[in-house]
Amino acid sequence: MLNELKAELSVVKMRFIQETISPDQACVLLAFATTKIPGEVRAKYFRHLGISSVHADVHVEAAGDSSLVLDAIVRVKLTYKGDMVRSSELTRREINDRLQDLAQERCAQQVHKEITAASKHQNI
Repeated sequence: MLNELKAELSVVKMRFIQETISPDQACVLLAFATTKIPGEVRAKYFRHLGISSVHADVHVEAAGDSSLVLDAIVRVKLTYKGDMVRSSELTRREINDRLQDLAQERCAQQVHKEITAASKHQNI
């Protein structure tokens, strides 16, 4: 079992094109979003602390009709207890899945924020 200590996320780039979108449409869009790690997953073990830092840039992409597009890059950094540099294939897959899940969650939060801000602006 992985012992994750901390997760840090930052949106490096996000392009969210919308005309008008409901929260339901956004959920459907995000449900069909694809994630991939175009570069490499970097891991570093800090022996004196007994922790590992694992980080990657994750690309999240979703497209509905022509007026509904999401294209983002999320930088994810995870801190684990133990040595993740020399981990098994199964552990590397679990970490990869965790990186992608967190990136997709962060995009969902950003999209929700934009929809909320747009709806408040339209009600003014």
